[in-house]
Amino acid sequence: MTLRQLPTLPTLNTSSNGMISEFYGPALAAANRYDRGVGYFTSNWLRLASSGLAVFAGNGGRARFVVSPHMGAEDWAALNQGDQAKTDSLLYESLRSVVEDLPHALEAQTLSALAWMIADGLLDIRIAVPRGDLDGDFHDKFGIFFDESGHSVAFHGSQNDSAKAFRNYESISVFYSWVDEREARRVSEHAQRFERIWQNQDPNVRTLPLPDAIRKNLVQFTDGLGRPYRAPRQIARRSGGDKWAHQTQAVDKFLEAGNGVLEMATGTGKTRTAFKILDELLQRREITAVVITMSGTDLLSQWYRAAIANSDLAVFRHFGKWKEASSYMTCRLPKVLLIARQQLKNVILHIEDSDVARSLLVCDEVHGMGSPSMVKDLSGQLRRFPYRLGLSATPEREYDQEGNQFICDEIGPVIFKFGLEDAIEKGILCSFDYTALEYTLSDEDKSQIRLLIKRHHAKRAAGEPQSDEVLYRDIARVRKTTKEKIPAFKEFLYKYPQLFQRCLIFVETAEFGRDIQALLMTAKIPFHTYFQSDESNNLKRFADGSLECLISCHRLSEGIDIQSVQNIVLFASSRAKLETIQRLGRCLRTDPENPEKRAHVLDFVDFSVQPNESTESGSADVERYEWFKGLSAVAPQDGGNYELTK
Repeated sequence: MTLRQLPTLPTLNTSSNGMISEFYGPALAAANRYDRGVGYFTSNWLRLASSGLAVFAGNGGRARFVVSPHMGAEDWAALNQGDQAKTDSLLYESLRSVVEDLPHALEAQTLSALAWMIADGLLDIRIAVPRGDLDGDFHDKFGIFFDESGHSVAFHGSQNDSAKAFRNYESISVFYSWVDEREARRVSEHAQRFERIWQNQDPNVRTLPLPDAIRKNLVQFTDGLGRPYRAPRQIARRSGGDKWAHQTQAVDKFLEAGNGVLEMATGTGKTRTAFKILDELLQRREITAVVITMSGTDLLSQWYRAAIANSDLAVFRHFGKWKEASSYMTCRLPKVLLIARQQLKNVILHIEDSDVARSLLVCDEVHGMGSPSMVKDLSGQLRRFPYRLGLSATPEREYDQEGNQFICDEIGPVIFKFGLEDAIEKGILCSFDYTALEYTLSDEDKSQIRLLIKRHHAKRAAGEPQSDEVLYRDIARVRKTTKEKIPAFKEFLYKYPQLFQRCLIFVETAEFGRDIQALLMTAKIPFHTYFQSDESNNLKRFADGSLECLISCHRLSEGIDIQSVQNIVLFASSRAKLETIQRLGRCLRTDPENPEKRAHVLDFVDFSVQPNESTESGSADVERYEWFKGLSAVAPQDGGNYELTK
């Protein structure tokens, strides 16, 4: 059944129509998405709004509700003062009695449908609070149904989905996307209006997430109640019934430990998990301030946008052109400071002890905190923070025991792991194909490697030893920049030009990149570069689809989230997995606009082991090849017949 099979009644009213039997029930049975904006959050509203949800959920439907809490004028004013701790407390108190009343107000099947849909991630609820030019209630009543065929139905009217509303004379107007252009425009306008409110983009309506404590209370109703609908395919294969259960597990681990590192694969929600920890500590009134640090203006800007969207704290920036650390230190409200890692040493000593004692420190891409300069400048300083959270897909620094020990001592050990294989199996990241193009080092390349090894041993003999890491890095640079990779790449480029759409090409140097640019121009592949000297506008154009192919270097590897990236080319791969994992993460994010997405990785491998190239068995290329080959064989737990690229 599709929505188009519904009777196209322009209006319905409680005197002439059975609102549930004639409209809501059939629409839910045909829909796979349901967006609903309504007035007060009450048990009666939930009872009526949940009618038909079991069938809807069994079809894999997803629903979003925007509701308004019952509050007095003083509480409404407090919600708009920006105090996150008080906001959560007020919302919790306004909603708690409703949740406690649900077992008495709802039939068991309706209650279990509501609780299981929230637990399964099929239902999300947000709270709407008027602001700006509006000082009353969020009292709009409208909704939109969508189906898999692209049809949609919008309704709008006086009905408030309360028990009394179905006894009153109430009516709704209904619009159908397939009737004519005017109707389709009305449906679209309602859908866009809902999306603005949901995304907190309406200047006069502030949208807040459902407090975690309320969500947990709702999910607890699943205990002893079986799921009243057939688990959809994407839910059935999950362990624990929740695709994102690892985030909750990570939060619990951190709150138990108080400090430590979460090792979570790219795309599995490190930022979201950090904000869940932040919210929980605020709700417990353990902290009033947060310092978030990392390297890179792009990544810091992403965190800034996330902080604005996910918290009501006063947000200050101290990176790039922003110098707001002083304002942060004088602010008496709950607050967040986003600061470049390189600036941390200049600021952290000046934060008052009383502030630090009520603070959470978040170190994203925490492996960077173990660099020699960080160890020198910050030893003993980070432990001042009572809560210290490290985040990284690859927290261990290879060949750097001192840096790893610093991270462990100052921030904490790894307390939780959720890797790439876990994420692919759960469908959080997409599967991928792996193609390895074979190359062989030139005589000149081999001679250069032998010279590097000879110099390394000579320095050691002269009492000026270098770490093995320096040698491996120098050898890797020869491999990253050898032009022996180019002939195989040229042949592949002309044979599979489609694999250079939504593509990132990683090179070691701009000079090497120029050789690749020449080949792309000859093959008529549109591209641009994103090197140190290039403007960030190139990255924005790639992100919005204006550019199909981007040539870049390591600065794009960490933390940049562009879901549409489907292909990567690895001219430059380090012996250490850290950089390779980060680059792979750029193409494994699932894309709502491309639900069948399957990524592709193009790599270059020298299968000939060079004598004395390293003290470890096998070459770095072969080790990486074996790792990629194994990981590319991982598939979502619900199966699928996938074949590797030969």
